[in-house]
Amino acid sequence: MTTSPLQVKSALSEAARASSAWNSAGATVRFVLSDPDVDVALDPQGRETDAAPTHVLKISWSDLRDITDGRRSFLRSLTGRRFTAHGPVMQTIAFGHALATFRLDH
Repeated sequence: MTTSPLQVKSALSEAARASSAWNSAGATVRFVLSDPDVDVALDPQGRETDAAPTHVLKISWSDLRDITDGRRSFLRSLTGRRFTAHGPVMQTIAFGHALATFRLDH
């Protein structure tokens, strides 16, 4: 199944809005995804934003799905260099754990 950039943005935003852990992390995260190529920033409420992000997460869509579907933890993906993340470390871990609560159905 082909996933379009618009579907990815919508799925991420919906999942973030539904996640209290995402809101609690308090981060504005810019997702730079590959395959499909998507660049979107989400605020702590899960809304798309043009505000400067506190974090930048560069990850493939399949690796992000592995985290959200429970096949791999955020920390294992981080230590396995499956992605790069830039921003305050403790808050990165908080939003990373929030990703495990996402349901990216589309």
